Amino acid sequence: MTTRTNGAIDVETIPDAWHDLIGSLYDLRPIRSKQGYRQAMKALTAVMRLSRRNRDQNDYLATLSALIGAYEAEHAKINVEHDPLENLKFLLAENEMTASDLGRLLGDRSLGTRLLKGQRNLSKNHIKTLSQRFRVSPALFF
Repeated sequence: MTTRTNGAIDVETIPDAWHDLIGSLYDLRPIRSKQGYRQAMKALTAVMRLSRRNRDQNDYLATLSALIGAYEAEHAKINVEHDPLENLKFLLAENEMTASDLGRLLGDRSLGTRLLKGQRNLSKNHIKTLSQRFRVSPALFF
């Protein structure tokens, strides 16, 4: 069974088998509320943090990502006219991610803070990673 610490899912207790993942993390149903979205994001984050994933865990991650993407497409309103930094901050807030989470996503924990403070610009690789992770157009970051 999965344990939770401060609302986060303990990575060490994530099951290996598909049916156990569904039973203990997020049930892979369409997301219909902000609370369901938060639960799905916590499950997604926990599985993403695994250093190695098996096929069932990768399939679970892909399916959960599609459900989250569908919810975000319907509920998240992103204004393309904002500057790229504002768009990034909005996406982080909607996905309950911190500067450290951003840095880890981009491969350097301290990078997230530097980007959000405007001390560093996004590279092409950063933009590609962000657009894939958040399922948005790379144009949001130009």
